[in-house]
Amino acid sequence: MNEKIITILIPAYNPTEDLIPLVDGLILNEFKVVVVNDGSKKEADDIFKKLNSNAIFIEHKENMGKGQALKTGFKYILENIPCAGVITADADGQHLLTDIIKIANDLRKDSSSLILGSRKLDSSTPFRSKFGNYITRGIFKLATSTTVYDTQTGLRGIPYNFLEKFIAIEGMRYEYEINMLLYCANNKINIKELTIQTVYIENNKASSFNVIKDSFKIYKCIFKNSGLSTTVLFAISAILSFLIDFVLLLILNNLTQTIKNENIALLISVLGARAVSSLFNFLFNRNIVFKSKSNIFKAMFKYYILAVSIVIINYLLLNLLTVVLGLNLVISKLFVEAILFINNYIIQKVVIFKKNKPTSTN
Repeated sequence: MNEKIITILIPAYNPTEDLIPLVDGLILNEFKVVVVNDGSKKEADDIFKKLNSNAIFIEHKENMGKGQALKTGFKYILENIPCAGVITADADGQHLLTDIIKIANDLRKDSSSLILGSRKLDSSTPFRSKFGNYITRGIFKLATSTTVYDTQTGLRGIPYNFLEKFIAIEGMRYEYEINMLLYCANNKINIKELTIQTVYIENNKASSFNVIKDSFKIYKCIFKNSGLSTTVLFAISAILSFLIDFVLLLILNNLTQTIKNENIALLISVLGARAVSSLFNFLFNRNIVFKSKSNIFKAMFKYYILAVSIVIINYLLLNLLTVVLGLNLVISKLFVEAILFINNYIIQKVVIFKKNKPTSTN
C-alpha cells in the first residue's frame, strides 16, 4: 500500500462539462482518478471522450444507481490500486479541487475515520437541499445518537482498509450513502467532518436526486438499520394500550351501573380496564417490540413493579409541578409523560426484556 497515493472516485450519471476540468485538476495534483459512467445517456459520450487519458474509465451499460457505481469503483480500486484511501466526489461540479485536497491531506493522517466534507448550509442553499438535510440530520441523530451535520454530502474520505466492508453495505442508489453512515455509527467508527465550500450550480439542477422516491428510501434505511423501529413500535404499543384501556373503562362503567356505591363501581371499572390493557401492553412489548425470550413470569413481575412505580412517580411529579411550583396542568402532564415514556422504554429494554447474551461453546 502506498501511503501517499489517494484515489478519487467519481460516479457519473449524465455529467456536465464541469467533469472535464475537475478530472484534469485532480490528475495535475497527482491523484489517481477513477470515473464510473453509471449508464448515462448517449449525449454524455462526448464528455467522457474528452476526459484526461490518465483517468481510469469504468462503464455500467445501464443505470444501476450511485451506490452501485461507488461499489464498482471500490472493488476496482481494492483489486488494482493500493493506496492510502479513496475520496468520493460528485461529477456535477459541487466539490472544489481545494476541498478535495483538504480531505486528502487529512485522510493521509487518519486511517481510522470516515471523513466527510461538510457543507455549511446557508441562504445560498436550495430550499429542498437545506430542508432535506435538516430532517435527515434530526432523524439520524434520533436513531443512532450520533451527530452528523451534513448527512447527504457526497465528498467523503474513506481509508483503504474500509473498502472491503463498505462494498458489502446494502444499497444501490442514494440510500447507500446513508447506510454507510449507519454502518459507521453502529460499529463505533469515528465520523469526522471537515468544513468545505457550499457550491450549487443553477440551483442544483444537474442533480439526479429524486426528492420523494430517494428520500423515502433513505428514511426507510434509517428506520430499518437502527433502533428507531423499536422506539416506534413501543410508541404504537402505548397508544393501543391507551385505546383498549379507554374503551374498556367505558364498557365496564356502563356494566357497573347497577352497583349503588359509585366509588366501588368506578374502582372496578378502572382496575378491570387497566388489568386488560396492561396485560396487552406487556405481551405486545415482550413479543413484538423487544422480541424477548426471557422467563415470562419473571418479566411480568418486573413489569408490574415498574407499572406501579410509574403511577406513583407520575403523581409525585405532577404534584410537584402543579401544586408546589404552580405550573399549568396540561403542560405539566405532557412534560411528565414524555419523561416517563423515555425512562419506561429504557427500563423495559435494558432490564425487563433484555436479550440474554448467547453462551459460547468450546
